[in-house]
Amino acid sequence: MAETTLSPNDIILGAGELYLVEFTGAAVPEHATIEIDANNVGHTSGGAEFTYTPSVYDVENSYGKVVKRKITKTECSFKSGILTFSPKKIGLLTNATITEDEVKKLSKITFGANNPLKNVLVRFVHTKDDGLKIRLTMIANATNGFTMSFQGEQETVIDAELSAIEFIKNFLAEIETEIAPAGV
Repeated sequence: MAETTLSPNDIILGAGELYLVEFTGAAVPEHATIEIDANNVGHTSGGAEFTYTPSVYDVENSYGKVVKRKITKTECSFKSGILTFSPKKIGLLTNATITEDEVKKLSKITFGANNPLKNVLVRFVHTKDDGLKIRLTMIANATNGFTMSFQGEQETVIDAELSAIEFIKNFLAEIETEIAPAGV
C-alpha cells in the first residue's frame, strides 16, 4: 500500500458543490452516483456550514471533580444558502406536496400537507487548491424549514438547515478527505 500524507499546513479556502437527493437506500451510494447534475442544487450563496454538537454527561466524585465523561447524544446539521430556484430541490426541504401541470406550465409547492418528512442525502464537495476533494455526507431531514427573502434588487436566497438522522445504523455524517500520495 502506498504511503499517503496530510499536510500540516492545509488551509481550506472557497466554497463547494451541494448535492441533495431524496434517500431511501440502505447504504450511501458511490460518489459517481451522487455527484451528478440532476442532484446538484446549482448555485449557492453565503457558503455552507456543518455543525457537530455532542451532549456530554459528566460523572463527578464527592469532591466535585469530573472522573468520567460520556457522550450521550450526537447531533449534526448542515446549513447552506441555495441561490438557484428549483421547486423539486425546494421540495426536499419540506413535507409539502409538489405538483407540475404540463398543460398550464406550472409547478406548485403546496404547504400544509400531512406528508412525512423526506430523508435527504446531503453531499457537499469542496475541491482544494491541489485538486483533492473534501466530501461531507449525511442523511438528514429539513426540520427547520427554510427562509426565502425577496429584497428588491438583491438575489433571493433559500436559506436551509438540515439535521442528520440515523437512517443507516451508526451513521449520522461523514467527512471524507482525499489524501495526496507521499512526496507529492
